[in-house]
Amino acid sequence: MEKTQAFQALSKICLNNWHYIDKKVLTLNEGINFFTGHSGSGKSTVLDALQIVLYADTDGRRFFNKAAADDSDRSLIEYLRGMVNISENNESQYLRNQNFSSTIVLELERTDTREKQCVGVVFDVETATNEISRLFFWHTGGLLENQYRADRRCLTTVEVREYLQRTFAADQFYYGPSNERFRRQLYDIYLGGLDGEKFPRLFKRAIPFKMNIRLEDFVKEYICMEQDIHIEDLQESVMQYGRMRSKIEDTLEEIQKLTEIGEVYQTFDEKQQKAVSCAYQIARLEMLYLEQKIQEYHDRVNGRKEEIGQQKTRQAKLEEEQGHLQKDYEDVLVRIANSGYSGLEKELETLNETLERLAGSKARWQQTSERLKEWKDQDVTPNQTIWDIDRFLKGTISEQEMERLQSSLKEMRQELEEERQENASRLKAVKKEEKEAREELKELKQGRKAYPRELEEARYELRNRLQEYCGKFVNVQILADLLDIKDERWHNAVEGYLGNNKLLLVVEPRYAREALEIYKEMDKRKYCRAAVLDTERVMENEHAVRPGALAEEVTAKTDYAAAYIRFFLGNVMKCESVEELRECRIGITPDCVLYHSYRLQHINPDLYTRRAYIGETSMRKRIRQLELKCEELQNERLPLQEAEVKIRRLLELEMLPQPTDDYMQWIKDADMISDKEKRKKHLQEQMEQLREESVAVLDAQKNELMERMEEKKASVDLVKREIWKNEKDIDGYQRAIIDQEEALAVKTKEVQAMSGKEVHDLETEFQEFRAAKKSVNYDYLRRQKVSEQQPLLEQAEREYQKLVDVRSAYLRTYPNRTFSASARDNTAYDKLLEELQCGDLERYRESAKEQAKSAVEHFKDDFIFKIRAAIRDAYQRKDELNRIISKLDFGKDKYQFVITKNKGADGKYYKMFMDDALQIDPMQLSHTMDNQLNMFTLEHEEEYGEMMNELINIFIPPENATREELDEAKKNMEKYADYRTYLSFDMQQIVSGKTSGEETDMHIGLSRMIRKNSGGEGQNPLYVALLASFAQIYRINQTSRIRRNPTLRLVVLDEAFSKMDAEKVASCISLIRGLGFQAIISATNDKIQNYLENVDKTFVYANPNKKHISIQEFERTEFGALEDE
Repeated sequence: MEKTQAFQALSKICLNNWHYIDKKVLTLNEGINFFTGHSGSGKSTVLDALQIVLYADTDGRRFFNKAAADDSDRSLIEYLRGMVNISENNESQYLRNQNFSSTIVLELERTDTREKQCVGVVFDVETATNEISRLFFWHTGGLLENQYRADRRCLTTVEVREYLQRTFAADQFYYGPSNERFRRQLYDIYLGGLDGEKFPRLFKRAIPFKMNIRLEDFVKEYICMEQDIHIEDLQESVMQYGRMRSKIEDTLEEIQKLTEIGEVYQTFDEKQQKAVSCAYQIARLEMLYLEQKIQEYHDRVNGRKEEIGQQKTRQAKLEEEQGHLQKDYEDVLVRIANSGYSGLEKELETLNETLERLAGSKARWQQTSERLKEWKDQDVTPNQTIWDIDRFLKGTISEQEMERLQSSLKEMRQELEEERQENASRLKAVKKEEKEAREELKELKQGRKAYPRELEEARYELRNRLQEYCGKFVNVQILADLLDIKDERWHNAVEGYLGNNKLLLVVEPRYAREALEIYKEMDKRKYCRAAVLDTERVMENEHAVRPGALAEEVTAKTDYAAAYIRFFLGNVMKCESVEELRECRIGITPDCVLYHSYRLQHINPDLYTRRAYIGETSMRKRIRQLELKCEELQNERLPLQEAEVKIRRLLELEMLPQPTDDYMQWIKDADMISDKEKRKKHLQEQMEQLREESVAVLDAQKNELMERMEEKKASVDLVKREIWKNEKDIDGYQRAIIDQEEALAVKTKEVQAMSGKEVHDLETEFQEFRAAKKSVNYDYLRRQKVSEQQPLLEQAEREYQKLVDVRSAYLRTYPNRTFSASARDNTAYDKLLEELQCGDLERYRESAKEQAKSAVEHFKDDFIFKIRAAIRDAYQRKDELNRIISKLDFGKDKYQFVITKNKGADGKYYKMFMDDALQIDPMQLSHTMDNQLNMFTLEHEEEYGEMMNELINIFIPPENATREELDEAKKNMEKYADYRTYLSFDMQQIVSGKTSGEETDMHIGLSRMIRKNSGGEGQNPLYVALLASFAQIYRINQTSRIRRNPTLRLVVLDEAFSKMDAEKVASCISLIRGLGFQAIISATNDKIQNYLENVDKTFVYANPNKKHISIQEFERTEFGALEDE
């Protein structure tokens, strides 16, 4: 039956640059394929490539070469680069040492329609860093005709992507680097819908065929598949009932806690009211005290106003007396003025001011003279100017001579400024040139060539954009760095003829196209002096080098740089004379004389001196040139700097910038000083004579009147200060009155806003207290009350803290309650208590009853019956597989799968699920809460009640469980929701024989016996279980009436039958055929005779030199030749 079903056959395997295989396409048979060869011949190499695609896993460390060694650590890079050896210094040696790409492609062919599809992966390898880029892909049709190669090399990831886009419609291909996404599509679509977890796990175990799992666990995991039995509804229903019961109990507990809160609040409220009453009396006493203070301040204001009236009367009298004294003082001044003394005094004052001005002019003239003297010592000063300066110093210079002197100094300044500007311009240019030369010299001495800045910027820009485009680092080099010159005699000729071509930007040929496209889009103005070499095109053609050509003198580090040198210099002939030059189409001499296009010319020396970049010699020569140049520039710079300093100093000398009249006035003022000094002395003598004759008496009267006037003024000022002080006191008292009135208003509002007792009651208590005290010292009474208030507040606070503690404990228990723990009233808590006591309890009891019925229904329908159905389905699948393997020939042996009740502790539940008499009627539930979920008062209460209660409790997680407890509860729920928990699994060997002359079959359980056997006897039942597992994975046991997409049917076994004889091997291969599998069986060539008669195609592997794997294919008709070999 299975052979008639269509499947996806692996028809071809295409390998490019995989380990020791450069390129190979294997064509497989739809039946049994046999890989053979000596150990290490490369069989696992192909099988590991196959697994990379089938698992979409490029790590490989979990499956590479595992049939050969469990501890194999072979890596992907070793397969890709073809590792051949590990040297003594622990460095790996590889076959492939230049960047390359690899491909692994599987061609799948549908056996009914012959439609083909291909799945594969392509790798790009950067050998310098062992960096690997990958691309998974799929497309319709068979392998590409070019076998994923182009021009003797493998296509890169970029080229594969472009080829698929260009060749196939959008729905006929897929590509991407993500292994997760490709794996999902591979299993769900391309391979017909395989289990993404079980298929790769089984496939990996099958290849090495080392079954390190118990037989019963193997049958359980791979024969009886897990079924998704949803327990969420059951769990939710049971948990909902549990929540209902818990809700009722929580409500009763909450009522108790709220009652306790109410009692504590009552005690607190009593203490609080006493404290409120005390606070009210303190506030009222403060109000009375403030009223007293306000009246006191009003009395002080009135007293100060009376004092101010008296002080203003006294002030008027003093000011009148002061007026009389002022009149007498003025009379004395008039009499002194009439004596002539006052006029002399004013003239002396004016004369002093004039002498002060004249002295300033003389000082300025003297300072200017000192500065002008410096010009006499300068070489640039003309003789006429020196003579004029001498006249200025003597003070005999005329106005015309002064103007000539200023004009001469102005001309000298202009000449010096022009000289300074010329000198500064040249100095700046020399400094700049010297700086550039020294920077270039520094770079060269550090081993770095000083390329033009725009070239370095273009190189950086191109490298960054190539990295963005290609997704990895691409090295961009300068051609000069890749070249060297053999004979130093021809160095200048090579440098000169290459010119700017030696500054070409160079990338590897496979990136040349992208580099050219990127350069085209770069800034034209900024990068016009940079150029990119098309290394791909220059490598496509052979460029012959003529004997004696200049190219013979150049060596290159890369093949593409060498190709360009052959192209550019291969026809440039080396010549020694003009006669030799004329015999060539292009020729050059060692001293850089070029003959080209019938034209003779000297090459620009800068090209082989200042702009020489090739090899170490050019760097050393350039260093010597730069050192000489720096020395020359320094010798030129130092005199320029000295001249700059000298000119600046001259420009700072005196230039007589002020108007001519100013300088002439200074000289004139200096001459007038002597006359003015004589007049001053004469005035002083006249004033002294008058003072001795009559002014002395008047002056004494004037001084006496001045003293009395000062005394009167002091008395007036004193009275004014006293008035001001009283006015200030009044202002202070009035402000104090305002402050006290405001404080009184605030206190009044506080009293009116007091809570607790009614204000009327509080006022009555206060008046009784005031009448009992009979005192108006309100401040004293207030202090008494304050001393009584603190104990009352402390008592109330203690009770309040008790209340907060009780409330906080309540809110921690019931975090969904959003009440305040610190509220001073108990309204919210009292309201909630009233609500809970009234209606919630009855509503919760009724809901719990309904939820109990729902839980019973869910447990019956969603759990018991589903587990029962899953167990019956397992029996059905077991019977179907047994029917399949019963038709197959194992020689004398027969096998069958056995499923029974779990032989362990969990087996006690088996009969509960499978007993058809078990029926549960939810309508018979008790109405009392204590027995609502005791659903087993039904027909099977005595037999199943306890264990069903036990299962129910498993599905209810513990209240307030820790993370560990929740994880453990989750594991238990998953365990008991799996129908396989209640079953045991085994295989039996059926041995036919005779007992008392009758045909009988003996059934031997293999779970324990298999550990005692070895070799083929031990492997055979495991092998049967393995193939049955594959039948389950590939859905071979499904009836042909079920429409489904054909799946893969590939089974790969490496050294699977190493311990079996020929008969067992034939039996096992017959089983593979009988189940309709396509198989790849691998074994060493010493076992070849056990296989040839039973397989459809043989592949013989050889790897004699451990560097190249060869594979020969033999069809069944060619096996005779293979046996002869």
